[in-house]
Order: sequence, then structure tokens, then C-alpha cells
Amino acid sequence: MADWMQEKEIVRRCQEGDIEAYRMIYDRYEQPLLHTAYRMLGQQQDAEDAVQTTFIKLYRSIGNFRYRAKFSTYLFRILMNVCFDELEKKNRMKTQDLDTISPSHRPNHDVRLALENAIDGLPEQQRACFVLFAMEELKQTEIAEIMGLSLGGVKSNIHHAKMRLRHVLTDNQEIR
Repeated sequence: MADWMQEKEIVRRCQEGDIEAYRMIYDRYEQPLLHTAYRMLGQQQDAEDAVQTTFIKLYRSIGNFRYRAKFSTYLFRILMNVCFDELEKKNRMKTQDLDTISPSHRPNHDVRLALENAIDGLPEQQRACFVLFAMEELKQTEIAEIMGLSLGGVKSNIHHAKMRLRHVLTDNQEIR
């Protein structure tokens, strides 16, 4: 509980224009956001750009934060919106085809590459729910808040993502 109270005080200081408090938020959340952005976007540079954009948007909008949700939920929601915008831009520039997975001669590399490509090939909402749940280990209720979905919607997206990943990975195993 003390950690939440401390974070609330830091956010309040940010809302008053305290740059040092903003730096504390940056230090606390940069790595978790970067990890999530990388899982969503698949490229380190894109992930870094998304995190920077997230912090810029946070700086501009922190005065609107009203403590109705956890601060981390608010911040991850900004990140997910930035990632969705980036994915939409990428999708407009090229379409991705999972059938073009090129096999390597190393089996472990094949599975990891197939998994990464399969995750990249998930529809945006499924990918976001899956990444936040399976990789970031957030609770489904937190994901629902971040994504603006019902709990059932989150569960459905995670289930469908797992089914698609299982199907793609099973097909990949049979190819070898």
C-alpha cells in the first residue's frame, strides 16, 4: 500500500510540473514499457520510439490522470495506443504473410523464429492481450482496463491467440 501512496505522490508532483518526479516515473517504467513495446512491434528501434512517444504523450496528458485506475494501467494504455498506431502504419505499408517463414538449420532457432513470427501475425488486439498476459504477466482485469475491453473480451482474445499460436506452431513442427 505504501508503494501505491508513494507513486500517487510522485504523479501529483508531475501534475504540478516537477521534472524530477517525471524522471522518477521514467526510471521506474522505461524497461517494462520497452519490453512490452518490443513484443508488440518486433523491432528494438520501433520499441524505443514507441516508449519515447509514450512518455511525451504522458507529459502532455498527466494533468488528465484522475486516479480512477492504477497509474501503470493509464501509462500502459498510452503505450498500447502508440503501438497500435505504429502497427497500423506498418500494415498500410506492407502486408505480412506467415507462409514466408524461412526455415533455419537450427531447430531451437526455428521454433523461436516461428513463435515470434506467429505472435507478430496475430491480429492487433489478440497480440496485445496475449503479450500483456503471457509475457508481461499482467492480470486479466488489468489488461481489460488497459485495453478498454470487458474481462470476457480479454479472455476471448487470449484464448484465440493461444489457439492460433498452437495451430501455427503445430504446422511448423510438421514441416521439418
